[in-house]
Amino acid sequence: QLAVCRSPHADEAAILLQIKQTATKRFEADKAAAEKLLAIGHSPRSNKLDAAELAAWTTVTSLILNLDETISKN
Repeated sequence: QLAVCRSPHADEAAILLQIKQTATKRFEADKAAAEKLLAIGHSPRSNKLDAAELAAWTTVTSLILNLDETISKN
């Protein structure tokens, strides 16, 4: 399912991709920050997944789920 009941526009997708790329670089440079972020929550993460990549996607997902459009969707 879509979080906001629609696919992102091209400019929105580009922004999300840029955020993901920036976050990946940040978490690759600071593995401890990635591990700290991924330690939050009830379910353990798979160690088969790259921590920096997963933390970057977690950042993007958090951004999407905190949009007013997501929170107030009908």
